[in-house]
Amino acid sequence: MNYAVLMMDRELQDLRRRLDTIPRGRGRRIPVALRERVVAWLTVRRVRGDWWCELARELGIPASTLKRWTTPRAEGTRPLRPVQVIEEPPCRTMTIVSPSGLRIEGVTIADVIEILRGLA
Repeated sequence: MNYAVLMMDRELQDLRRRLDTIPRGRGRRIPVALRERVVAWLTVRRVRGDWWCELARELGIPASTLKRWTTPRAEGTRPLRPVQVIEEPPCRTMTIVSPSGLRIEGVTIADVIEILRGLA
């Protein structure tokens, strides 16, 4: 076994040992320094031609997470954007036309419901 492969195996063992100390589950937080080491290890292994699924199995981290870690984010992008919550949607009006030709304009959905209940 050549020296580079031996060093990669030792790095994998150390990464696995450190990753195993972090509780598993949704929302698992990997420290930035450890994540950077994983990305460096992944970069070398991907250059060698290893598959994402194999690397994910060896590390015990989903392949989608590993891909996300190694994909550079565009400058200035933010994962979340601010939103404005409106108390009540704007009042929209409708026009009702009956089979007999009666036309009622400018009624709200609540008005339509009341009219239909009255006709039933």
